[in-house]
Amino acid sequence: MVNIGIIVGSTRPGRFGIQPGTWIHDLAQQRGGANFELVDLEKVGLPLLDEANPPSMHQYEHEHTKRWAERIENLDGFIFVTAEYNHSIPGAMKNAIDFLYREWGYKPASIVSYGSGAGGSRAAEHLRGVLGEVRIYDLREQLLLPNYWNQLNDQGEYQFTDDEVEQANTLIDDTVFWATRMQPIREEVLGLVPASSNGSSG
Repeated sequence: MVNIGIIVGSTRPGRFGIQPGTWIHDLAQQRGGANFELVDLEKVGLPLLDEANPPSMHQYEHEHTKRWAERIENLDGFIFVTAEYNHSIPGAMKNAIDFLYREWGYKPASIVSYGSGAGGSRAAEHLRGVLGEVRIYDLREQLLLPNYWNQLNDQGEYQFTDDEVEQANTLIDDTVFWATRMQPIREEVLGLVPASSNGSSG
């Protein structure tokens, strides 16, 4: 079975993102068909990008980078859970993506976003551009959670609607579908890609 990582991108204290991240993880495990791993960037604890070589060279010096590379290499697809900060994604998420290159490539991803009235949609669109540069195939499927604070109970727990559950299940199924089909050809395709073709050279 394929391995799907559910990546929670916000690391700030009291972040809401861990709630939809955990919820997606629980839903996914109920559906089966793949192995699902919750990847909480707050717990991963990466520093600001501190590798001297561009990630396309695949010459990692630091142990935290090597651990991160191994974790992402072992995943076949992703569900990104992103906040919207100033119309874009959290810095921790961008930083985590920038650490690597080859490990992300030729894998599908879907997006769950949250924020105010736009539900994090502007962050999601920024994220799509970043994912494309590291050769992640972003899927159309997306779940928006606008004004999420209006659906918190007295304990601060988000109350997911039936419609959101339905959207999330579709998102999970499509991510697994494409991860399963892309897995057999990824090794062959990566063998044809020049290591120096990454645009992130700085």
